[in-house]
Amino acid sequence: MQRTNKVCPSGPVTKDRFQRVLAQAWGRVWPVVGKGTMASAMGLESTKTIDRAVTASNLPEAHTIFNSLLADKTALDEVMAEFGFRVVPLHAAAANDLTTAAGTIDAMAALIRSRDDNHRDHNETLAIASLLRPHMPALECILAEADRLRA
Repeated sequence: MQRTNKVCPSGPVTKDRFQRVLAQAWGRVWPVVGKGTMASAMGLESTKTIDRAVTASNLPEAHTIFNSLLADKTALDEVMAEFGFRVVPLHAAAANDLTTAAGTIDAMAALIRSRDDNHRDHNETLAIASLLRPHMPALECILAEADRLRA
């Protein structure tokens, strides 16, 4: 397979592809957050919408999809990545620096361990991303603070 440097898709994302990517994203989120908690945060009366979305049997309305960000800020990461974008909060609060450092170090240690055989496979990539993802907003907050200090 030829590797390209294109970030955005070359054409529109089909409804079927969108539905599968949303199922993947919400399938990652609800086991961590809890299906009932996720439904409640999204303003849903039951978990049926989430169940149907995760099984890719129904595509929720746009406002429901975006309301999933209220349950987890990373709930649409896979969907937005399909378009070459990432959703981040407009204003991130500074987090506990020691927690951020420890979590980032754990992710970097996993990255280094993944190179033991001189190759990082897809399972190792997923594991590293799951360790690093929760700390990205705090890291971005540090960068934003540094940018403000330079201004």
